[in-house]
Amino acid sequence: MKAEILKDLFKKALTASEKITRKASSLPALQNVLINAEGSFLELTTTNLETTVRWWILAKIGKKGHVAVPATFLANVVSLIPVEKLELQEENQNLIITTPDQKVQIQGQDPSEFPIIPKVSKNDSWKIDTLKLSQGLSQVVDVPSVSQIRPEISGIYLFVKAGLLKIVATDSFRLAEKTIKLSQESPREYSFIMPQAAAREVISIFSQESGDITVYCNPNQVLFETANQDASQPQINIMSRLIDGEYPNYQEIIPKKFVSRLVVNKEELVSQIKKAGLFSGRTAEVQFSVLPKEGKLKLFSQSVEAGKNEAVLPCKTEGEAINVSFNHKFLLDGLNNIKSSEVELELSENDGPGVLKPVGDNSFIYILMPVKQ
Repeated sequence: MKAEILKDLFKKALTASEKITRKASSLPALQNVLINAEGSFLELTTTNLETTVRWWILAKIGKKGHVAVPATFLANVVSLIPVEKLELQEENQNLIITTPDQKVQIQGQDPSEFPIIPKVSKNDSWKIDTLKLSQGLSQVVDVPSVSQIRPEISGIYLFVKAGLLKIVATDSFRLAEKTIKLSQESPREYSFIMPQAAAREVISIFSQESGDITVYCNPNQVLFETANQDASQPQINIMSRLIDGEYPNYQEIIPKKFVSRLVVNKEELVSQIKKAGLFSGRTAEVQFSVLPKEGKLKLFSQSVEAGKNEAVLPCKTEGEAINVSFNHKFLLDGLNNIKSSEVELELSENDGPGVLKPVGDNSFIYILMPVKQ
């Protein structure tokens, strides 16, 4: 293998790709990046067996071939080389990096030991704007929690129907749903559950890109791919295995009726919840009292260790007076993913869930079960 490449492009691809190798300690080969030189591209591949990242970079290929070297170590070395172009060469399974004034040899491993990457059929696909997908996933990705009993709720559920993509996550105590309108309708309905870690990789890598992502769906795998503007070759693809199981019919738990509804300034509410949380103790409980006649929301928290805290916020209200308690950490998670200056909180009776949403935007809802008294 022999190739010349721009350092900045190589560094960008390495930095993004090597992250998934850090936790892949079960097999030494999973610590590596497989570098393949062929045609007019240098292809970088990393995998942890659950998620695979492949990145194609335009390069001047002098000799085709491949080499496997430690991904994080290579990224650290490349970041410290202050030149525009690098010459890469494979010698005896080692990678030689040459510049006009230095030469680096990185010890590699047998490329044949690198895992075989399964192929994904490209018969079924739909497209979405890269930034919209990244932002949508980021609004729900922190919600799931690892569950051995119910692995399906450990992941992120994506459902495509009638030109809309719904991204859903839950941990049984709370649920977030983001709805994104697609620029073109998909040929049919699609639904799958992807691991939370894979969703984080999609956010991390594609949030820095632009254009459209093509999503290819297979029974056991999903592939997210962006096109290369200068060639028919893809630029980036992220492949993830899918979680088996049927996602819960979450729409059944979305309340249809409310006894109280209020609109409040988001920034003021976040500030007061953070302060109340300091007094909430181990239960993390903050009590909400809606006072419709006064147009106020009262927050109260107390603990034996810290004392007590009470604050009153002005709000627009309708419906009945109600007292309900929420976990302040879960509440803040929902508020932090709302971008509007005002938030709407709808409350149910009989210890039913509360619903948070941005004012004037129905594309995101956050459902939270109350702390039972």
